[in-house]
Amino acid sequence: MADIVCARFDWDRQSIKLPLARYHAIHIMPEPGYPCGRRGLAMMGAWSQLGEGCEGMLCLDGDVAIDPVDHDAMFAAIDKEPGAVHVAPVKLWPTSTHLDGWVWGHGQNARFSAKDPSHPDCFTFCFTYLPRCLLELCIKAGMDEWMYPGVDKKVSEVARGFSIPIRVVRNCQPKHVNF
Repeated sequence: MADIVCARFDWDRQSIKLPLARYHAIHIMPEPGYPCGRRGLAMMGAWSQLGEGCEGMLCLDGDVAIDPVDHDAMFAAIDKEPGAVHVAPVKLWPTSTHLDGWVWGHGQNARFSAKDPSHPDCFTFCFTYLPRCLLELCIKAGMDEWMYPGVDKKVSEVARGFSIPIRVVRNCQPKHVNF
């Protein structure tokens, strides 16, 4: 099994309570521009403190629920291809996206829709693995200055720009509960 950092990103201590012993809680508190916040800085800090010798970081947002099957499926995918981004197929709801209907948390042509693409080129962090090479490229590109809600977009752009593969872990079924 790959040695990775498992990080649970908790906005304003609002995360759903899940029994996740392996996950480090990364608390992000509101700032004057809330809900905008320093997600990039939090991710960089988590990686800098916890990532030595690790192959990557598995991100789990606080408004996403997973079960042991999801966790195991994600780890199996990571073990098979640790240099790729691995995204779980998550439905995002209008409360979060401000769109008319739900969309997948992974997309194509830098766009999200209800059409499930086989070969995505963009993703959100809901339940997503980021390989070491991508994290290091993002840090060099200024990740510590990237603000929510645009951090996932910038990380996707870096992955596309360096041809880092993005894989959908089809046997994961996490739930985004911000609806």
